[in-house]
Amino acid sequence: MTSSRADPLTLLEWQALHREASLVSQLIGAGITALGRASYGSGFGEYYAAFFGLSVGIERLAKLILVADHALANNGALPDQKTVRSFGHDLKALIDRADQIDKHHNLKLEHEKPQDPICSAVLACLDSFASASKGRYANFEAIGNPAFDPAQEPVNKWWAEVVEPILTKHYRGKLREAVVRSRASAINALMGEHTFVLHTDERGGAIRDLESASERTGQTQWAQKYGRYYTLCIVRWLSNIFNELAHEATYGKGTDALFGHGEFFDTYTVSDKFLLTRKKWPLT
Repeated sequence: MTSSRADPLTLLEWQALHREASLVSQLIGAGITALGRASYGSGFGEYYAAFFGLSVGIERLAKLILVADHALANNGALPDQKTVRSFGHDLKALIDRADQIDKHHNLKLEHEKPQDPICSAVLACLDSFASASKGRYANFEAIGNPAFDPAQEPVNKWWAEVVEPILTKHYRGKLREAVVRSRASAINALMGEHTFVLHTDERGGAIRDLESASERTGQTQWAQKYGRYYTLCIVRWLSNIFNELAHEATYGKGTDALFGHGEFFDTYTVSDKFLLTRKKWPLT
């Protein structure tokens, strides 16, 4: 930057985008962290906390990408309010636009768009949750409504469309499943006759014996780990896009209002090892 240009930190638009980038990073981080704690027992509410944070956070990250893309297409100018409002709230449409922007600019990303069908299922579930009647207010929609489809309840949908494929790919028929089932059987033999169990699993089924509860707990560990991983793969790709566009808009087009905001998303552009093992996000 030359001395003739204003300090970016004094620009109202820079301050607004700084606040937005900080908010988005924290929303996503809180959602990912909650997803890693979600379970059929005391952590059931964590599913909803995760879906709220992730659906809103990913939507707004996609909008930051659209802002940066607009600056590149308009000689550094940021979008006006009419254009910003036209971005809408349709998560699937916003992700599709981010993908088109990625291709249009022929970005050479360190982490490309994830192609695993589980990632597509993650986005489908978050997109459904963002819809008020199907997602955010599904529990109220179910009250006094015999036509309500339980399969559309957000946690049920997540387990069926995201977790079951995860278990098929990473758990079933493998040593880890044998270990979980053996442990569950041993715990049941030791304590089953003396333990009362009454839980509801993620799909609304009753868990009434210790062996089933123990086995579900074992499955949940893999649901948490890989649910977090596949979601973070999407976030990592979007973070890469925003970082590249914001850098080019700042230094190529002189859009000082975008200066430095990509740093909030560097925390998500890390290796698979971090995505698989780190439980608390953003990284600090």
